[in-house]
Amino acid sequence: MVIKPASSTSIVSHKEIINITKPAYLLGLFGGVITLAVSLFLLVGLYKTGNFALFDLDSFSILNIIIISHIFISVLMLLSVYLLRREHHCLSGSIMLLCSSIIGLTIASGLMIGPVLGIVGGILGMTEHEKLIKRHFS
Repeated sequence: MVIKPASSTSIVSHKEIINITKPAYLLGLFGGVITLAVSLFLLVGLYKTGNFALFDLDSFSILNIIIISHIFISVLMLLSVYLLRREHHCLSGSIMLLCSSIIGLTIASGLMIGPVLGIVGGILGMTEHEKLIKRHFS
């Protein structure tokens, strides 16, 4: 069996990667922005009621932990969307988006719309990465 090396014409350019990963990028971006907007809305609402005290251990409630975890999940989703557009991090960005969206779905962040869009974007990004690999080695 002869293994032929990949020719220089089969290398996928950065412009082609951006075009291939665009649907996953947009879905993940919309999901992350929705999740962040809802989390910040909850944070502002909790702050206006006077119940939010981040460094005061006497009034630190479970609601504060939930809102902070929602913000953390939304930042992870947006960070994974950023990785999704990078040439060598397309797969890791897709997996990170999928995992953070599943965690966000279990804690019901972003009105559950953001994590669902993130899950669809993560799955789509992984299938697009498979297309890139097949295209590169064919």
